[in-house]
Amino acid sequence: GSEMCIRDRNMGTPSAPYLSFCGEVKKNFDLPIMHAARINDVATARYAIEEGILDLVGMTRAHFADPHIVAKIERGEEDQIRPCVGAGYCIDRIYGEGEALCLHNPATGREETMPHVVTPAERTGLRIVVVGAGPAGLEAARVCASRGHDVRLLEASHVHGGQVNLAAKVKRRREILGITDWLFDQCQRRKIEMHFNCYADTNMVMESSPEVVLIATGGTPNLGFLSSGQNLVVSSWDVLSGSVPIKDTVLLYDDNGQHAGVSCAEFIAENGGELEYLSPEMLIAPDIGGTNHPAYLRSLYNNNVTISLNQQLIAVAREDDGLAATIFNEYTGNKRETRIQQVVIDHGTIPADDLYFDLKRESTNQGEVDQASLLSGRPQHVKNNPHGQYQLFRLGDAVTSRNIHAAIYDALRLCITI
Repeated sequence: GSEMCIRDRNMGTPSAPYLSFCGEVKKNFDLPIMHAARINDVATARYAIEEGILDLVGMTRAHFADPHIVAKIERGEEDQIRPCVGAGYCIDRIYGEGEALCLHNPATGREETMPHVVTPAERTGLRIVVVGAGPAGLEAARVCASRGHDVRLLEASHVHGGQVNLAAKVKRRREILGITDWLFDQCQRRKIEMHFNCYADTNMVMESSPEVVLIATGGTPNLGFLSSGQNLVVSSWDVLSGSVPIKDTVLLYDDNGQHAGVSCAEFIAENGGELEYLSPEMLIAPDIGGTNHPAYLRSLYNNNVTISLNQQLIAVAREDDGLAATIFNEYTGNKRETRIQQVVIDHGTIPADDLYFDLKRESTNQGEVDQASLLSGRPQHVKNNPHGQYQLFRLGDAVTSRNIHAAIYDALRLCITI
């Protein structure tokens, strides 16, 4: 039934869950057999057909992620297939917004305006610097290189991936690394000049005399909303990265409503903290979509997490050897205090945009985007600084706090016009 369908399809669930059962049916009945759940790689599909277990493999979501699977197999490019990571974004967008979109292929469902195959520009060889190797930066580098430009990519960390690496700390969601690993592999294949452990400043950006600079530096956790006690709390990033150990009693405040906060709640619950999950929303993480809720809820309930909704965290104070958190109910106007050892917050991110603002003065467009051109797929021609040396744009969370799909779509939409 539908419950089994939801439970058995998203990331963290077994691949090809009904294959052996289908084999038994095939063996005992003279019927054509198709399996259509969580077979998202060609190797498993090939095995199932060659061994006579199935007659047909349904790979719907795999083709959402990469409609060119068959063409790539025929060309001997099987290792370049963009992998379905089982995020369920496609199904959730159908149920929620009525459109079938892929978490990391923004061309799917937008074929009239976005290309699946990026073709060279009329004028190639532009010198382009991309700062940041998260989803937005990697996609920007991939697309610009595919357009025939000379791309230099600068990343502060020792590794690509950005916030996706934090998301993958939840064991059940490790497949999500397939998004940024595929993008990174595509960048390597295009011989992009990449520099890691490189905290870029204006001088580093200007070393190659760029004609276009793309800032994809992401964001940093937003902790600045409390009336007092900001210095006493930690971010979901601190916990997921392991830089801050989980204490015995924890309050997690999720005012983001996406995967980041509830992923951190699952991580804390699975790793031993006695947890209260607090949110001002009417339900847990409303922006993640219905097929993703069950796995989170199963984890929270199995680990006896206290779930408190419709309430806001407004202040934190030190008390004895722990913390006192003040929680406000806007419906009753009442306040309550709870005592815990640790307060963890996911309130989205604020743009890490210092470099963008440092570079604005010398840019031809002063960082401005012509929205009408962006939406209609035309190149950016804003020139409001006659002394400028390069075009400047920012992408992804360096603009505002969003999600992986938005970051990659940002990059593709802008870079196919360069």
